[in-house]
Formats: sequence, C-alpha cells, structure tokens
Amino acid sequence: MQKTVEFFLDGSPVTVASDRLSVRDLLKLADKPVDGDYVVIREGIEYEAPDQLIAVHPGDKIETRRKPDRASATPRVIHYKVNGEAQVTTDNPLSAEEIMRRAGAPAAIDVDDLGSYVLEHVDGTKYDHPADAVTIREGDEFLAIHRGPTPVAWTL
Repeated sequence: MQKTVEFFLDGSPVTVASDRLSVRDLLKLADKPVDGDYVVIREGIEYEAPDQLIAVHPGDKIETRRKPDRASATPRVIHYKVNGEAQVTTDNPLSAEEIMRRAGAPAAIDVDDLGSYVLEHVDGTKYDHPADAVTIREGDEFLAIHRGPTPVAWTL
C-alpha cells in the first residue's frame, strides 16, 4: 500500500503519493515556471536545481519564490559544509580545489597536498580532479577524502 504525504505548498494543502519530489515536480504542482522560480523549505533552505530531490514530510510548509534578476541582484550567500565544517560563499560554481583550499585545516585538509584528496558530495557525486567545477547549493555537504598514503608512526 502506497503512503501519501500531505503538506502545504504556497499555503495550499497538497497530497502526493511520494515522499521524494524534485524541485521541478513541486514547481509544476504550484503552476510556476521551472526556469524562473525556486523552492524554499524547512528553515529557509533554498533549492533551485530542477532535478534535485527533496524529502517531503507531512505538514511541511513549502514556498515557491521568483528567482531574482541575476544582473541586478546582490550576491547571495550560500551556506555549505566540508568535512562537517561550516563554509559560506557568494562565488558559484567553485573548483573542487578551491572548496578544499577554503575549508583548509579546520576541515582536516592539508592545503599543501590537495592533489591527494578527492571531493565528494554526500549524495555520492565525486569530483576526482581539482579543476572540476562544483555548483554549490544551500545546505550542501561535502567530504574531502584523502586518497594518498596514510602517515605511519615509526618506533625505534
């Protein structure tokens, strides 16, 4: 038996048959343009990528908003984490190397050895090359995984 989820979209009650919806699905339910609007859910977290999946919970209050005119808008601050350490940026996208460099020592990243790391989004997307462009979304979380040899302590 399929479980339905009831939530509010722009103040109107909505019932769906799945607890995972894409931004595109939510904008279509609200009769909003996919290329001109975005979704805000739980504590102001914004989702813009049309194919990004969102876990919808009973009673959620989801809003759609119009994307600002990029030419006249002030840069938007994006909050994300690297190895659990909070980061912010107004630059987007960033290279995998720049994300790790900015996180640095507080995120347990040796910035003098960035070639030994691979950046991975918690959804499983890997950025194997330092120059890979990474589009960062509000609330994203990344892991900088060391792939080089592990230091070993020697005793005499």
